[in-house]
Amino acid sequence: NAEYMGRRAGVGVIMMTGDHPSTAEAIARQVNIITSKTREELAEERGCAPEAVPEDDIHAVVVHGQVLPTLTTEEWDHILAKREIVFARMSPVHKTLIVDNCQRLGHIVAVTGDGVNDSPSLKRANVGVAMGIAGTSVSKEAADIILLDDDFSS
Repeated sequence: NAEYMGRRAGVGVIMMTGDHPSTAEAIARQVNIITSKTREELAEERGCAPEAVPEDDIHAVVVHGQVLPTLTTEEWDHILAKREIVFARMSPVHKTLIVDNCQRLGHIVAVTGDGVNDSPSLKRANVGVAMGIAGTSVSKEAADIILLDDDFSS
C-alpha cells in the first residue's frame, strides 16, 4: 500500500484526526500507520503500570489533542521521534502545532486534508494536498496540490 511504500522510501506518516483516540487508533491499525504496541498495550501484556514500560520499547503513540498546548519542546521531540504517531481529537490549531513542530525539527511536511478545519495546516505545510472529490473549496484553495481522485497512493 502507499503508506508502506512511503515508509520504505523514508517518508514518515503521522495521522491527525478529529476522531476519538480509540477510533483513531483502530483506523490507524487498519491502514498500517500503527503496527506496534502502544505503551498501554505493552503495560497490559507485561502486567505493569504504563509508566514502568521503558521508553525505548515504545514505538507507537496515540496523543490526545488536549495535551498539545501544554507540551514542552522536549516532549514534542520525544513524541515526534516515534515511528508510529497518531494525534486524535485535533482542532485546526492543534494541527498547525504539529506542522510547526515537525518543521522545527527540519522535516519537510506535507499535509493532506479535505475540510475547512484542515485549511490552516494545509497552508502552513511545505506542501498542502487537498482532496479533489471530497475536498471543500476552502481546502482546495489552501492547498498546493489537489488529488483529483482522492487517492493517497496516486
